[in-house]
Amino acid sequence: MDRRVQRTRKLIIETFMELLRDKGFEKITVNDIADRADINRGTVYLHFLDKYDILEKCIDIYVEELLSQCSGDEEIHLRYDAMGKVFSYLEEHIDIYKLLHENDKYGMFRKKLTNALLSQVEIAMTLMPKEIATSREIASQFLVNGLLGVIEWWISSDMSCSADDVTERLLNILKPFTDFIPE
Repeated sequence: MDRRVQRTRKLIIETFMELLRDKGFEKITVNDIADRADINRGTVYLHFLDKYDILEKCIDIYVEELLSQCSGDEEIHLRYDAMGKVFSYLEEHIDIYKLLHENDKYGMFRKKLTNALLSQVEIAMTLMPKEIATSREIASQFLVNGLLGVIEWWISSDMSCSADDVTERLLNILKPFTDFIPE
């Protein structure tokens, strides 16, 4: 992609995130984005369909960033280091993820995060013995929705406990799924 196009897209996304913080999603208009970014309204439409498209691209970027920063190695396991990376990364970037979570009126952030986590957990599930994951689909859904619920609670409660604490507590609950994994 051309550097100018990349810079303009980045400017639009950064401006959108600022407006999301200042006004909330419902009150943002394409004119607001163009005015604050000091670009023509038509330029916004050259890069994005509308504000919903910008929101979706922001969510894609930040979900991908979370996964790429937390997946360290190719073999995915449900253990402390993997969970710890997720919560530590969220703790460091809480403003962005809280903003996306609070403005998720249409469930887009939750859906994309669910799908991303599901693909990672399904990979981890292939490493589990049959007696643990007799129904990988059910177990994957259970784990992902539980993890997502904890993430949403933790973000909404302004991180009422540390990343290490929530990781430790969560892994105690997930002990049946993690006991067999070698360190």
